[in-house]
Amino acid sequence: MNTMTQQRGVALLTALLIVAILTTVTVMLSWDQMLAIRRSQDLIEQDQARQLCLGAEAWAAQTLAKTARQQVVDLQQPWAQPMPTIPIDGGEVTGSLRDLQGRFNLNNLVSGNKVVGVSQQRFNRLLQRVKLPIDLSDAVIDWIDPNDIPRATGGAEDGFYMGRLPPYRAANMPLLSTSSLRLVRGFGAQAYAVISPWVTTLPPGTSINLNTAPEMVLSTLGLSADQVTAIIKLRDKYPFKSLATFLANPILQGQKINSSRLSVRSQFFLLRAEAHLGKTQTILYSVLRVENPDKVKVVMRSWNTSP
Repeated sequence: MNTMTQQRGVALLTALLIVAILTTVTVMLSWDQMLAIRRSQDLIEQDQARQLCLGAEAWAAQTLAKTARQQVVDLQQPWAQPMPTIPIDGGEVTGSLRDLQGRFNLNNLVSGNKVVGVSQQRFNRLLQRVKLPIDLSDAVIDWIDPNDIPRATGGAEDGFYMGRLPPYRAANMPLLSTSSLRLVRGFGAQAYAVISPWVTTLPPGTSINLNTAPEMVLSTLGLSADQVTAIIKLRDKYPFKSLATFLANPILQGQKINSSRLSVRSQFFLLRAEAHLGKTQTILYSVLRVENPDKVKVVMRSWNTSP
């Protein structure tokens, strides 16, 4: 009797153990399946969000193609107006364009193996405005120029960078993105944060657009604060039709402005497109170059990180 009871007890415990194991396995399989479904859903949403951003990029290219037919580029034109938020099933997409030639082009500091004096003067003024040391311009020039001779006390070539941890070399070529500044001597995170909104890295020789440059960039031309304010108020109503019109303006009377690398036209623009879909947020940064009314080229794309 006791033996039969013990056997039944063991059988019951075995059955309960098997049920517990099967239940645990079933729960684990269900959990894995839920995670797989969730991952698949996230991947689908990410892909859809990217496609929406690329759609905004196509919108930007069409808008800029119309701008290419104009003789000037200014902030009253359609490209400068934010793309209206477009609601979609489960989210929305929006975008905006910025004129990169409204910023100071760091690659204008060097032409061949020579420093461009007027560009260095402008960059020095910008550094002063954002309260950074002027000798940082020497470090940027050394990073770009093809030689290995450090400039003054603020410059730096391979001899400096090879002593860093980890070691690396100076590029000795034009900057490919503003984020590359963080590799240059003196540009830590704080310095980069204050200078990056006002600079860009375009092909050498591009000009500053006087119709789109913000107050900070206009001040690099050697203008007073009052002159800059007056110019911005004036161009908001009457954008400058030519460089000559700008230089002849009474606001600049008695002011000697170096006209080198100044204009009222632009070719390079930065698109920021943002798509929200479900729990997914995707941001696309695209650098667009307007080559002619029939051709707007994507120069660079960056997902979720500004170039």
